[in-house]
Amino acid sequence: MDSYHNHKLSSYWNLLSGSNGRVNENLLDKAAKNFQTLLRLIGKILADAAVELLYLIIFWFVITKMNQGRDLIVSLFEPDGIYGEYRVLFTILAVVSFSLSMWIIPAFIFQQRDDHYNKTNPGEYTSIFKRHLFFFHRTLPLIPFWLLAFALFNGKHIWLWFIGFSIIELIILSVITNIHSYKARTWYIRILVILTLLACGSTYYLFHRTYFEAKVALAILLYLLSFLMHFFYYKSDKLIIERHATAGGTPFKKYKENSDLYIFLLGVHIALVFALFFYHTISEFAPESILLYIFSLNIFFIDFVAYLINVSNRRKFIAMVLGILIIALYALSDSVNLNLVHYTLDACSDSIGWKNINRATFEVKYKMLKDDMDKTPATVPYPIILVAGEGGGSRAGMWFSQNMINFDYYTRGEFRKHIFSISTVSGSSVGLSTLFAFWQQNGTATDVDSSWLHLPSMVYKNNFVGSSISGLLFTDLWKALLPLDISSDDRNSELQNEEALYTQQACNEISGGKSTDMILKKNFMSFFYNRDKNGLTLRVDRPLVFINTCRSNDGRRGIFSPVKLSNDYFNDAIDIIGYLYEDSICDFSGRKIHGSLKKNISLVQACNTSELFPLFSAPAYIDSLGNFVDGGYHENSGLKTTLDVYRKLRAMFYNDSTYKHAYVIYIVYLKNSPSQKQLYDSRKSETPLVGPLQAFANQPFQGSASYFEEQARFLSRIDEKVKFIEVGLDHQWVIDADSTKEGMKPSLIDKQILEDLRTSADTVDGKIALNFPLARWLSNSIIRRMRVNASLYRNRNDSIFGLLNTVNSVNHVQTASLEPFKRLSSNVNKKMAVVSGKKNRNSP
Repeated sequence: MDSYHNHKLSSYWNLLSGSNGRVNENLLDKAAKNFQTLLRLIGKILADAAVELLYLIIFWFVITKMNQGRDLIVSLFEPDGIYGEYRVLFTILAVVSFSLSMWIIPAFIFQQRDDHYNKTNPGEYTSIFKRHLFFFHRTLPLIPFWLLAFALFNGKHIWLWFIGFSIIELIILSVITNIHSYKARTWYIRILVILTLLACGSTYYLFHRTYFEAKVALAILLYLLSFLMHFFYYKSDKLIIERHATAGGTPFKKYKENSDLYIFLLGVHIALVFALFFYHTISEFAPESILLYIFSLNIFFIDFVAYLINVSNRRKFIAMVLGILIIALYALSDSVNLNLVHYTLDACSDSIGWKNINRATFEVKYKMLKDDMDKTPATVPYPIILVAGEGGGSRAGMWFSQNMINFDYYTRGEFRKHIFSISTVSGSSVGLSTLFAFWQQNGTATDVDSSWLHLPSMVYKNNFVGSSISGLLFTDLWKALLPLDISSDDRNSELQNEEALYTQQACNEISGGKSTDMILKKNFMSFFYNRDKNGLTLRVDRPLVFINTCRSNDGRRGIFSPVKLSNDYFNDAIDIIGYLYEDSICDFSGRKIHGSLKKNISLVQACNTSELFPLFSAPAYIDSLGNFVDGGYHENSGLKTTLDVYRKLRAMFYNDSTYKHAYVIYIVYLKNSPSQKQLYDSRKSETPLVGPLQAFANQPFQGSASYFEEQARFLSRIDEKVKFIEVGLDHQWVIDADSTKEGMKPSLIDKQILEDLRTSADTVDGKIALNFPLARWLSNSIIRRMRVNASLYRNRNDSIFGLLNTVNSVNHVQTASLEPFKRLSSNVNKKMAVVSGKKNRNSP
């Protein structure tokens, strides 16, 4: 073992430094020499473990820097979460898999490499077994355990504690590995196993019963597991080195234990590949599990390919030539390119009777509006509602649909009849699909059952991020590189299927139905038109809808609209539905585009094309028209299109001088991002590179969106017939103000969850800025707070109540009971946990 300096850090450090130091060497020379040695060591580590370090950095960023990561951690311990206690088991197994992939080497391939180079370069070749950094590859795989334990807690200086714990563990491991007594090492492993079993039992007992204590128990368990894994790694590495030092035997049999384990892990990872490609329900695993499994998969196969190539110079040459040829083929050939066919927007199955239709014009809807206004007394100003929904992932979808259903409930279904148009973008477009599913189930109802108030929470509590992670990091990536069309599915179509499925399941659960005919999969036009013997007629009971997206080729706005988009007010918008359904759209040369390019789409596809969030979704390609991405790239408030509708509608009323009925146009803006403008907050200077990138990223979200918000707000000052109402999600949560008054003190677990979701705190007024995540995952804790925030009982928005009461007055409707809102609580309690426990999944 003396010649294997790479087995331990101390001996390898002495090897790199060149000597053990001279007697007369002064302190400054020693420091300089050690610094040089450190730089050489870092260089060796980066060359030897660059892939593993990259994935560790990504893992750290996701779980500690993204607000989505904080919500995932919180949801892991929720008593009423969608996953059962097995989630924590699969999360731990995923960490173990990630750790194993970073550590393991195929010793038999290493031996083949040695045998080849010893023949071609006898006496000049240094064995790979003496160059592989065994000591580092035993330590690096411990970091996932430490990172996950650290991520369980949210504190300003908590990272210092975990760095300290990790350093202490390394010191203990260094001491233990230098113990040569078999008896002492046996007692060490026995004590470690007993402590690990006790930690397992404690974690199982505390899980979903407590919050902080369960996190502490899990953190201790993770550290104890890292001790066990290091012991296993150390013993295995030592055995490999001992086998290498002995002559004889075939490479595979010589390192039998290592070979068997490597082949087993290879089989497991191959099975996971097939599962990811062909067994789509694997995306139902909890996001952190699927993320770690894919990291494990990528590291294992990248290393495996690298090890195979490095066996000989011939293999290196062949791999280099093949790599150059493939790159040249993709770069220079017109017939060979990246396979992006799976990103093309597919035609929906519900297309019979909807081909080559001729949509109504804006003027038809205007006439319907006037007919409805004529039915009300002329002395009462008729409320005309224009709704705009801001983007923001599942947070936006939840906020948009919850408020709209609340408004419909309060007015007993009359609110929707006064909506002239709805403009959505990104996440609020998904909320629109939830709203339309609700309307389809309650189309002619003169009252709204309070059970439908639960629909948004039942939809958005689900995992919509697993398929995005697997598609981004694995399946879609390889589909793009392979020339074969092995599947037309991608992470966009998977998300569409999930949204349609979970929405239908929620509707069935509320209505008591068992329908498998998913509402959101129906033809887009069927939501807005009736078919009869006279053809298609625009539905009276549906508002105009404008679903906004963005063409990535030039940044222009694209709109899915059930009516024709005129060139007077929508002259910068691409009429996507017109392009897909009609023959009245012209191409770049002025020729009409006829039916050969036509393709019917579903409502869920239209909404999904608006929510193609960067990386989590891929751009959707619409034949010949271009690639479309998240509508937030162009403008994230939805107000740009709403203002176009306002100007056109206002002009039509102005030109219709004979019509004298009083009316008021209400622009209702459903905003889920923080409302503070922060125009003059103190900010630090940024580097020349970071500044432009931040401006580019923030422009559609805080630039254009803010501009159109202020434009809409200003209209109410210059036009007496316009009122602007902002319905905003309050990120400044008053901890106990309402619940304490009613004797509903928050449980301890709820307080601790609230602390974990905070971004900043003000102890003077008791306010906390909550971390409402943007991506496609919402914990039940977040959902409960959003529901209470949208409550028509607890949070009085005088402007929106004025509108709702006006709608009730115009339609002579008695206000619905507020009792369902009174029962809302943001707290986790035993009853919630028991009820939810019946529905918990028993898989992660």
